[in-house]
Amino acid sequence: MLAFSAALLLSFVPAWLYAYIVYWFDRFEREPKKLLFVVFLWGAFVATIGAVIAEWILGESVLALTQDESLADLATTSFFAPLVEESLKGIAILLVAWVFRSEFDTLLDGIVYAGIVALGFAATENVFYLFGGYDEKGWGFFFALFFLRVILTGWNHAAFTAFTGIGIAYARLNKNVLIRVGAPFAGWTLAVVLHG
Repeated sequence: MLAFSAALLLSFVPAWLYAYIVYWFDRFEREPKKLLFVVFLWGAFVATIGAVIAEWILGESVLALTQDESLADLATTSFFAPLVEESLKGIAILLVAWVFRSEFDTLLDGIVYAGIVALGFAATENVFYLFGGYDEKGWGFFFALFFLRVILTGWNHAAFTAFTGIGIAYARLNKNVLIRVGAPFAGWTLAVVLHG
């Protein structure tokens, strides 16, 4: 119980601090806090739970087809995880851009909403990693993972997903049909490639 509580605390508190920094970037035209909170929750719960389920199904499918566990693990971590995770985070950004159009009117808005949803996702993912690390190898490994995943690379998900946010924002601000379709796809593709 102590390890899980520590994982929860050491994953979510830094994510909230990082989210505040993202919120601060948009200090001249603040986004609604309630909307940002909902977007954070989407990342923390909807995207994370969806990713766990989808990645498990895809990984098991590869295992059933190939009977090769190492290939299934490699396909899941290197191929399916980036596709699934960036797609599920991107859905939240698309929903904000579509439903709350008046709140999504600059490129920076795309970065802000992308960063917030990604930090929510990272927080929950880090809880699993930290608790799993403790369960597997004890407190030393727990804190090593905390340093690597939360401190050293705590911004990774936000950086990857920012490209999706930029693509969606660029499309939102453009009248050209090709750009309106192509920019979100290009941004999402960059996010997936960088994540992979």
